[in-house]
Amino acid sequence: MAVNEVSMQEEMLIWEDLMKKGMTNSINGLSKMVGKEFQINSIKIRKVPAKEMPYVLGGPEHMVIGVYITFSGASHGHILLAHQPEFAYKVLDMLMGNPMGTTSSLDEMSQSALGEMGNITGTFFLNAVADELGVFLNPSPPIVLLDMAGAILDIALAEILAERDDVFIAETSFGVTDRTVEGTFLIMPNASFMQLPLVNSRGGK
Repeated sequence: MAVNEVSMQEEMLIWEDLMKKGMTNSINGLSKMVGKEFQINSIKIRKVPAKEMPYVLGGPEHMVIGVYITFSGASHGHILLAHQPEFAYKVLDMLMGNPMGTTSSLDEMSQSALGEMGNITGTFFLNAVADELGVFLNPSPPIVLLDMAGAILDIALAEILAERDDVFIAETSFGVTDRTVEGTFLIMPNASFMQLPLVNSRGGK
């Protein structure tokens, strides 16, 4: 039992180190895009029952603006960059150089800007993780969604529940120092991710 507990602790430490490197690279990419220094406020690595995932975003009926990306290659999984609508509009004003309070809805231009933000953060994240593991990970084009948290997560959860009942997630909150702008970056890998040889080999270090 003690061996299993140590193994789980080591696995979590490996994950935390890997996710922090990926998130640091991702936030650096976002900072360059916006011209503002984004900072990681917190990062949590945990296992949660897949059916409870919508509650990570405030509940199944909580409205969220999300940028959804899948990744494939050596392994596959899902990335979701999620904002409460009021925070997403603030981010959009920064992205497009507008005075705060200008954006109040999603039009074609704002969706394009959010999609580009998701593309940069997702690509920077996957590049850092792939370099660390010595593998290839390829992001899909981003999809921008305004919907309830449960609906946005439906596709990812259907795939995850086909493999197992819980999901190993990296949940990160980030923002900027001079303005209240926050977002949540969810990484939801499929079971095959933790079976990558270099992930397991790092456990012995």
